[in-house]
Amino acid sequence: MFLIALIPGSLFSQQVRVGERLEFNLKYGIIPAGHSSMKVVGIEDVHGHTTYKIESRTRSSGFVDTFYKVRDEITTWIDTTSLATVQFTKTLHEGKYRKNYSVWFDYEKMMAYSTEDTLEINSQMQDVLSLFYYIRSLELAAGDTIKLKNYDNDKISPFFLRVSGKERMVVPAGSYTCFVIQPFADSDFLFKYEGEAKIWLSMDRRRLPVYVKSKASFGSMILELEKYVPGKY
Repeated sequence: MFLIALIPGSLFSQQVRVGERLEFNLKYGIIPAGHSSMKVVGIEDVHGHTTYKIESRTRSSGFVDTFYKVRDEITTWIDTTSLATVQFTKTLHEGKYRKNYSVWFDYEKMMAYSTEDTLEINSQMQDVLSLFYYIRSLELAAGDTIKLKNYDNDKISPFFLRVSGKERMVVPAGSYTCFVIQPFADSDFLFKYEGEAKIWLSMDRRRLPVYVKSKASFGSMILELEKYVPGKY
């Protein structure tokens, strides 16, 4: 039996800075596979909200690009106060897989309007990209468990993030002491998916995503921080 201490989503620092850019090396196991980036492009008014516009681009290269081409583009607009997703779009090209999808959330009517459906929601939502920025803004301590909701492909997926410990990581961007964070599905057996993914988040006030490891169909996909460009404070 697991004892879970849920902590509120209280922000300790507004870790969204216009102009900030995070650049990552992409690997499949030990094989170099390409590059990925996250950038806070600017501030825009979207559906009555003042939002940060954030873009992510992932490109395969070299040997991997010849047999499994990746050209992913994700854009999210998150409320500057709550850091909840207001609008989210993605264009995915991964091997033979293709997906174009967009959704925006009306928090007054508590509805989600996507390119495929209209659904009711009961709380603020996060997407796969906004989650990184929301997590970076939380007060964290080893042993904490945080409950969140991810919205994608017209599906709400409740899940937990557990701060499982601390670890020193050395990546091309430098050496960092990090929190080790593991996501888990919200199921009858909370830790059913242990080991599926891990995020190493620097313990300094920048809360940089230094290293990300997740299971892929042919091994592990790894992102390691190569370059960090600070934004405006």
